[in-house]
Amino acid sequence: MKSIEELNEMLVCEICQYLDEIDFDVDLECYNELTGDVSFLLAGVLESQLKRSFNDWEPNKWIDDSLLTKIAIDGKKVSIWGVMIWGRIDTTQQWIDPFYFEMILNATCSNFVEFTFLFGEEKNIEVTYEEFNTNRNLWGGGFYSDIYWTPFERDWKYIINVKGLH
Repeated sequence: MKSIEELNEMLVCEICQYLDEIDFDVDLECYNELTGDVSFLLAGVLESQLKRSFNDWEPNKWIDDSLLTKIAIDGKKVSIWGVMIWGRIDTTQQWIDPFYFEMILNATCSNFVEFTFLFGEEKNIEVTYEEFNTNRNLWGGGFYSDIYWTPFERDWKYIINVKGLH
């Protein structure tokens, strides 16, 4: 298994590869196919951070992948909204929870200055992947009060802030 530092480095490389190539203003249901390995690298970074920093993230939980539902780029700040797909070792059932990820890249796009990961809701329980498949807007645009999807409209269960190298 890769270290958190290796996963962070891989994520930066993958994000930087797609920064200038994709028009993220196009309204798509999911951006996974346009962003290479970003979705599962986000899942790996989040799982590693949860296991390292939060006792209530049970050791038998794993995160499989993420669905990227909105992406915004403002200079070297990359913002990604979506849902994480996770499960437990003792079952094939999978659940989803919303996330917001924000990374500020350094000037040369060779590392990150900092990133924030917001995951899961304190007030709303996770939903099964099957439920999500029948209503893909459960955690997306229908939740937010405007087109900007202000991430702080949610009561996030997990808040992760990481400082990087400049």
